[in-house]
Amino acid sequence: MTIKSCVYLAARMLFGRREGQRGRIRSAIIAVGLSLVPLVVVLQVSDGMIQGITSRFIETGTYHLQAIGREDVSSQQLQELQQRLSLLPGVTATIPERQGIGLLYSDSGRTGATVRAVAPEIWQIDPGFRTYMEVQAGSFDLHGESPIVLGSQIARRLQAAPGDVIRLLTVRPGPGGAFLPRVSSFTVSGIVSTGYQDLDRLWVYIPLQRGLQVLAPGTARQIIGIKIDNPYGIQNPIFSPRPDPATAALVRSIRGELDASWRLFSWYDLERSRYMSFLTTKNLLVFIMALIVCVAAVNISSAMVMLIIEKRPEIAILKSVGATPNMIALVFVLCGFFAGVVGALTGTALGLLASVNVNQILAGIEWLLNLVAEGGGALLAPFGAVEVPQVSLFHSEYYLEQLPVSISLAELIIAASLAIGLSSLAAWIPARRAAAIRPIDVMRKH
Repeated sequence: MTIKSCVYLAARMLFGRREGQRGRIRSAIIAVGLSLVPLVVVLQVSDGMIQGITSRFIETGTYHLQAIGREDVSSQQLQELQQRLSLLPGVTATIPERQGIGLLYSDSGRTGATVRAVAPEIWQIDPGFRTYMEVQAGSFDLHGESPIVLGSQIARRLQAAPGDVIRLLTVRPGPGGAFLPRVSSFTVSGIVSTGYQDLDRLWVYIPLQRGLQVLAPGTARQIIGIKIDNPYGIQNPIFSPRPDPATAALVRSIRGELDASWRLFSWYDLERSRYMSFLTTKNLLVFIMALIVCVAAVNISSAMVMLIIEKRPEIAILKSVGATPNMIALVFVLCGFFAGVVGALTGTALGLLASVNVNQILAGIEWLLNLVAEGGGALLAPFGAVEVPQVSLFHSEYYLEQLPVSISLAELIIAASLAIGLSSLAAWIPARRAAAIRPIDVMRKH
């Protein structure tokens, strides 16, 4: 027997016309395909979520790199350093910022917030900031006497709208080491959202010069946000386990422009625990989904056992005409391989389809569950007041408002290869049993 004849026999045994045999093989293939669907969805959706949240953090929050001053510097020194950094090849924007904590309050509420005093032209010079910062009301305008831009969650707590006046309580050092309160009034010029509510509940923006006045030395930090061509080229375990050489050289150049009074941090350094939490959660989910694929591959093994029992006479004839045990084993391993290929292709296609439409699928499931809950509440209404809870499978308060999907060809190939490999491995054990069949024993029974 040749390899070509082994492939032909495997295909013939696997896709033969006997109804019982085809039903068992078909069930095993469907099991492998369906088990691959959640794995593909987890891989594509989790990658999209991590990238979506990370992009919002580095474009609107931490910048790509952050130079943090150990002590306050004058406006002239800050401007000179900013200009030197902006001239480096690969640096796309440098944004001075003063950052502190304050208490915002209005007639309708109050809340703590991180006060970010930035250059008024940030909206014009930083396209990444503009991309991920959606203006929900008013405009992102920090020009004028005392404008302030609120995150959407803070605006909701204060019940503030563009044109409203709100007050900001900060502190300044006083004599004897005490801190004295300072109240400043601002007019809301806009309300913005990043689409990630963990960020929208944190930030308010005021002009840099106004921030230098209300955020006193010793109560705030001075930073320079730096944007570069390839932020994901900075070494990190999520997108770039090995640093991009050009990006690493640029980081060294930036570090060389800073003296001992400045410290340089990357976007990954500033939120390391958060990103590692994302990565750990993804790996755990992938491991669980891979176990499901392993369990489904057992169906291939059981189907191969039944196939071998049915094909014992044919196996005896093949061995009688010269087929070696290894060739017989190869035939059934190929059966498992072909079953895995069909299951992997089917599961990958269904998984991709579910991933691309995951937001619509979740919305449809939520609608159906809420409809059932409302129907149950209506049936129970005659027996007393029934409060029907609103079902929410994906709460935007903790995640992104929409699940982004990032299609990774490499991960799809790995997932499909896992299914094919496990199917082939599951068929190997029954294949050894087929190779051990002795023609004389089969002929005695038939």
